[in-house]
Amino acid sequence: MQWLALHLPDLPLEVFARGQVQQDQQTPLAVAAGERLIICNRAASAQGIRVGLTEGGARAICAAIRILERRPDEEQASLKRLAAWAMCFSDQVSLAPPQALVLEAGRSLRLFGGAASLCRRARSGLADLGYQAHCTLAPTPAGALTLAAWGLTDPVADRHLLRQRLSALPIAALGLDSHIAQGLARMGLDDIGALLRLPRAGLAERFGSALPARLERLLGERPDPRPPFAPPGRYLGQLELPAEVPEAAALVFACRRLIDELAGMLLGRQAGVQRLDWTLLHADRPPTRFQLGAAAPQRDPERWLLLLRERLERLTLPAPVRTIVLRSEMLQPLAVHQYDLLPRTEPRATPDPGLLDRLRARLGNNAVRGLGLVGDHRPEQGWRWRSTDEPTTTKTDDPGLPRHDRPLWLLPSPVPLAEQDRRPYLDGPLHLGHGCERIETGWWDDAPMARDYYVATSARGERLWVYREVHGSQRWFLHGLFGDGPRS
Repeated sequence: MQWLALHLPDLPLEVFARGQVQQDQQTPLAVAAGERLIICNRAASAQGIRVGLTEGGARAICAAIRILERRPDEEQASLKRLAAWAMCFSDQVSLAPPQALVLEAGRSLRLFGGAASLCRRARSGLADLGYQAHCTLAPTPAGALTLAAWGLTDPVADRHLLRQRLSALPIAALGLDSHIAQGLARMGLDDIGALLRLPRAGLAERFGSALPARLERLLGERPDPRPPFAPPGRYLGQLELPAEVPEAAALVFACRRLIDELAGMLLGRQAGVQRLDWTLLHADRPPTRFQLGAAAPQRDPERWLLLLRERLERLTLPAPVRTIVLRSEMLQPLAVHQYDLLPRTEPRATPDPGLLDRLRARLGNNAVRGLGLVGDHRPEQGWRWRSTDEPTTTKTDDPGLPRHDRPLWLLPSPVPLAEQDRRPYLDGPLHLGHGCERIETGWWDDAPMARDYYVATSARGERLWVYREVHGSQRWFLHGLFGDGPRS
């Protein structure tokens, strides 16, 4: 069994800085816990800023530095979103707070082309999300996490090599309690190798049973079960920008990182989404909200990014944006695509599946609509407008099989046949077909209808849908036209 550890050394800084575009990364930025700096970016280091300085001391060195207070809750929320994203590499992911994940990767090695390829793809994927990571493969989860935290990224194939790699590390790499670490230092132990050579019974007698048990889990001599991460049923991502962004088009870079994070989660769950809900937070204005929809569930980040660009191009911001929030509530399983065994000699003509989505993103949700059936026998009420990202059938849409002798095109309102002198398609007598369809319904909602419908043929050979009132004056009306008649 092989375990892949993903250690994020700069996580306290990256929860703020990963929204920066490349040209903004020259701004000195640091994160403080209490009165001391715990991490800073390269631009701050170049100005002489060091970890451990007070905020006042840092500002005395560089007046332009931005110092942000550490947010442990946001760090853990980011770690959980990354755990959901990491399920695209393995179905068994575990949290290793405060700054790491560990994945059971033995079954993934062949799929991703070996250990080196898997680590490379994991690092590349995290970099696209705005995180720098140390990725290490080892036979035990504790061993992989320890090596990754110390920056050793070469894959370890077996337990013998794992013991050699760990032996060269200092005792501090184990992250032991301070009183145990001090006790080991007083014994003259400098590295893990010296600690592993001591008898376990003596260590247990002096420091308690927890230390030998930890060493045994580290080396794979004792089981080390890791609780699996349970992915949420929805996605909620938030990205705070290091500086306010005044133009909508400049948000694409930061939004892409949220889309990629969602796409990894969807890939791991073999699911897609039909709608993305975006919220842009401002300093002193109400949030700006908009939606992106798709006609079918999607998980391709490039397609969602294309729709986002279309939408942002026509979005006017009321104020600069401080924070971006992406929410997607309903994850839907994607159907498995069936491929042909033999290649086709002629290309298959298929419609562009993203055309409606792009039109909606550019023109707005209300500009592109579809038609939906309604379970009502009255022709005027047997259909309705629906959104293109709405399923084609719902619980209320169950009209059954439509009659083959009904037209697809209805007039805006029935036309009395007495007005035939003003209608060019009624320039002669009509010939009624055999049989009629009686529709008598609607008594319960104050819209009663009693009609006998016929398929008629005009003098020019066009097929028309006409009806006669059953009660009252029994007038004749033209209601629809069939599309298979001759054209003048």
